[in-house]
Amino acid sequence: MHHDPHHHPQFDPRQAMKDRPFERMLLLHRTFGKVVKAIGYAGLTLMVWPRFFAPHRLQIVRLPMPMQNLPSAWAGRTILQLSDLHLGATNYTYALNAIRQGLALKPDIIVITGDLIEYGRAGLRDLTAILPLLQAPHGVYAIFGNHDYHEYSWRHVGERSSHRAIHKRLCKLLLGSQVRLLRNEAVAVKRDGQDLWLVGMNELWTQHMYPREAFAPVPVDAASICLLHNADGFPLVCDYPWQWMLSGHTHGGQVNVPGVGPLYVPVEHREWLRGYYALRNSSGQLRNLYVSTGLGYSTQVRWRVAPEITLWELQPVNAST
Repeated sequence: MHHDPHHHPQFDPRQAMKDRPFERMLLLHRTFGKVVKAIGYAGLTLMVWPRFFAPHRLQIVRLPMPMQNLPSAWAGRTILQLSDLHLGATNYTYALNAIRQGLALKPDIIVITGDLIEYGRAGLRDLTAILPLLQAPHGVYAIFGNHDYHEYSWRHVGERSSHRAIHKRLCKLLLGSQVRLLRNEAVAVKRDGQDLWLVGMNELWTQHMYPREAFAPVPVDAASICLLHNADGFPLVCDYPWQWMLSGHTHGGQVNVPGVGPLYVPVEHREWLRGYYALRNSSGQLRNLYVSTGLGYSTQVRWRVAPEITLWELQPVNAST
């Protein structure tokens, strides 16, 4: 398939972190990162709470999702957002209980905004056990994050990332399940014959994100939600027809040191760290961005950043913004 190079995103970690030398070293140099992680583990283990308790203090966040042109059949319906499960690294019992809490909310739709697994066989094992539980009346939809390809998938961009063994097994596992995998695809979810559009983008860092193709079938005035793991891709999709973007990736910073802030956030737009942001596209139209702090972790530690699952309630908005 031909892809327009002008709509082909590039992620350059050196450029993104040129003014943040410590984070740049962590991102680009594995040995340095391992040493820092070991030191941090030791220090935070002594503190006990960030190491053993905080990573599992799940918050259930309930938020409204006002949308223009929302079909009446979708008013009051709910969407459960799960993000950054990192199955295989995240404690399995905790992840299972968290997902069960989400299912108990009886959402109409479930969306998973990337990093289903911590790249490896353990992640596939845990996801295989959890997949049958993921059920919703109007479907379960998932997109990939960087850990679904590799930890830092910009090292394995393009076709190389798609041919990695664990990733191929993950694709096969999802395609054989009830979860609808969206890779630069749009789907019209129908309720009483009325459409709510979900547009799932492929992972930014792998250079597999093609918004022109993904949004091609979406009507300009549709009630549409964009699923994109890494909000760094916002500038590449902001002019396409969507009203809300649901993202993750940052874990909210995960470790927020008092007086210092988050130590390591591998993104270019660090200002979109967690929660809600009202942004504008090039035409001045409102674009609503939400960055989840995520359910799980690659490293079992959190400090002043609680994990979350998010329940969205769809609400109609009549006035133009």
